[in-house]
Amino acid sequence: MNSIFDRVFGVKPGRDAPKLDRLLWFRSYYLRTLPLNLLGIVVVVLFLPPWIVVVVALPWLLGFARLGAEIQRERKQR
Repeated sequence: MNSIFDRVFGVKPGRDAPKLDRLLWFRSYYLRTLPLNLLGIVVVVLFLPPWIVVVVALPWLLGFARLGAEIQRERKQR
């Protein structure tokens, strides 16, 4: 199972890896799951009330924005 995960998302950096490497890997994970998330949002829009899109999409967007800010902070520290 790890082999399939590693092929799709790349090898996850270990805990002793530099923080920037771990953050960049996690950002790539976010982006590679984006199509599945968008599909989920389309299903929500089609079959559920529109306000639920905010409930589904907002945590993802906030997490991605926070991750981007942390990456920028780590790059400035180097």
